[in-house]
Amino acid sequence: MTYSSFLASEFLVLWRRKQDVFNALLFFIIVVALFPIGINSSPDFLAPAAAGIVWCAAVLAILMAVESMFKEDYRDGSLEQLVVSGLSLPLLILLKVVAQWLAVVLPLLVMMPLLSEMLYLPRSGFRVLIMTLLIGTPSLFFIGVIGAALTVSIKQGAMLVMLLILPFYLPVIIFSTLAVKAAQAGLPYLGLLAMLLAMSLLSLVISPFMTAIAVKASVN
Repeated sequence: MTYSSFLASEFLVLWRRKQDVFNALLFFIIVVALFPIGINSSPDFLAPAAAGIVWCAAVLAILMAVESMFKEDYRDGSLEQLVVSGLSLPLLILLKVVAQWLAVVLPLLVMMPLLSEMLYLPRSGFRVLIMTLLIGTPSLFFIGVIGAALTVSIKQGAMLVMLLILPFYLPVIIFSTLAVKAAQAGLPYLGLLAMLLAMSLLSLVISPFMTAIAVKASVN
């Protein structure tokens, strides 16, 4: 097995298990669509709250996708094979996260023009919202896989994953929503985007190694 063949196999596995990705995306759409119906459908309310609604829905959808990232591999023994494959386990985990991110976030971005119109998001905030999703969501995946690896051997680990990693998601949500609100108000927002980028790069460096340690502990 090589790194390129592993990445190709991950995309193939995601295609075969596309129901999991579809469920996460459907959950995202339902949460965003129900907000105007259940709370307030006026543009005066939805326009300022659009970024927060989208990001909260995105966090929940990503949690759904991340929680099951290692479950099937643990059950069929593939996770143990990765540990003893002789390849760099942190790099394999990095490739796995990249494949999962592409499978979840790219369709999410495709749906954003329609959802932003539904939420009356101004054009000044839409471009920044897309940038925050591109820059900020990698850190959510990299943080999430640590919790998923720690709880992979627990049968009912979904709630534990949420309790472990949700506090680390809060800074990403705060900086993302503040950036969109700043753009809507005509204020500088590049510093907030830089903070998001810094968090994603930091999680990119740390997460694969911490996840590899957690995977080895779970397998053993």
